[in-house]
Amino acid sequence: MKTTACLLLAMALLVTGCGGGTASDSPTDGSARRGGNLTILRAADIDGWDPDKAIQLATFQTLPQVMEGLVRPSADGTSIQPGLAEKWKLDAKAKTITFTLRPGLTFSDGRPLTSADAAFSVELWRKELSMGSLYAAITGTATPDDRTLVIKMKKASTFTLTWLSNGSAVVVPKDFGGMGRKDFFAKPIGAGPFVVAAYQPGQRLVLERNRHYYDPARPKLDRLVYEVVADPNQQMLRYQSRQADAIEAVPLDLAGQIPEAERVLVHPSATIHGIFVNAAKQPGNDIHFRRAVSLAIDRSRYAQAVFGGLAAPATGGLPPGVQGSVGCGCTYETGVEKAKAELAKSSYRPGTRVELVVDATTPSSTRAGETAAAQLRAIGVDVDLQKLEVQVLVDRQAKGAYDLSLGEVGSVSPTVGDIFGLIVATGGLYSGLPMKTISDAFDRLEVAQTDQERAAAVRTAETWIHENLPYIPTAFPDRLFAVSPKVKGLQITPFLFYPADLLWVG
Repeated sequence: MKTTACLLLAMALLVTGCGGGTASDSPTDGSARRGGNLTILRAADIDGWDPDKAIQLATFQTLPQVMEGLVRPSADGTSIQPGLAEKWKLDAKAKTITFTLRPGLTFSDGRPLTSADAAFSVELWRKELSMGSLYAAITGTATPDDRTLVIKMKKASTFTLTWLSNGSAVVVPKDFGGMGRKDFFAKPIGAGPFVVAAYQPGQRLVLERNRHYYDPARPKLDRLVYEVVADPNQQMLRYQSRQADAIEAVPLDLAGQIPEAERVLVHPSATIHGIFVNAAKQPGNDIHFRRAVSLAIDRSRYAQAVFGGLAAPATGGLPPGVQGSVGCGCTYETGVEKAKAELAKSSYRPGTRVELVVDATTPSSTRAGETAAAQLRAIGVDVDLQKLEVQVLVDRQAKGAYDLSLGEVGSVSPTVGDIFGLIVATGGLYSGLPMKTISDAFDRLEVAQTDQERAAAVRTAETWIHENLPYIPTAFPDRLFAVSPKVKGLQITPFLFYPADLLWVG
């Protein structure tokens, strides 16, 4: 597989998510009104409009609003629904997925959208450096007519279909409509429910209704504004003064400042928080050291201190909120004396400095680092806590220039294969440990035809993670949205995608 870079991996505590929840009215509610504007606050901006640059959760949430894909996730995040394609058929024997596009599709500038555009887009997904590994099973396409797209695969991959809903598999005009890639993505044209009215990177994104959208009843809103406000206290002030209608991610320790009726807690988690270990060098290459670190973390106290109790102590290496996660019945024990005994068996020598790198941009991230450092120091590990900017942190981890790191991984599509793919593509989240067991389990899972086959593959991976600790799971955090009574039609998947075209003003 090509390196997935940070496809799903975001080192800041506020850029990946969990759970599944709803707020306000159902999108099918006949009382849904047309018109009006909403303003939503988010802590991080999108990575731009080119899907190959996608790292931030905001990017996966936003791209399909302007450049819709063939399919989209269901509201509960357990299946996929029609997008630009009205139907599809997976033929396991022929190793193909045949999509039938909706009739009369057009891009937002009025140009027709055909299977040739979709085929061009598939080739983009396959070749992209950061995202290409998701579509490694695809070998090519065929376009029998303007409304039919056939995706050909080297194996009957059940993941390929679900990954098309992840927010980065967007459809763009063939040959970028005669433009260069850079120029096109500077001002993208898509077939999504919204068009870009204005964009100030790092500050503000304004979306307006696409009047060429295939569904004349959507979107409900005239305008949707995303404001980037990194400081959670400033977010709270703006929300409480009704300068904004929602906050995508409220730090869990600030939950008490949101009226209970305006809290949308997304649970259970599709995200796992943990300590990532560089096992390519000492002391992380010693299993006894990794076990000592795991034993040192009191997961219940950690969840309370870092997440205000709005997190469950981790009980496995894969998040339980992801479809297909079955657990392994493993137990992550905690105990200072046990941790000290395990540390004594390792190659670690007292006084050897171990660097723990964390994201410096959010209070919860730094608090997590301080909590983990204190628990590790209690067993005799000399921890050097380094608070870094997110991109610096990500770069250092990718290069193996770290000892321990804190972060989260989360799914962006309705399958546990999402996490599998990341673990394999990044060498065990940059641990440097051999990934053959995980890779073999991933391959079995991708072509599994029964629930029993899928469960067996997942359990193999979970057990291997528990025994070898390429990373040390600590918590399954919830995700908190602040939503004013004005916002209706909000439905959030377990991986934090919400269809903005269904939002309306109450």
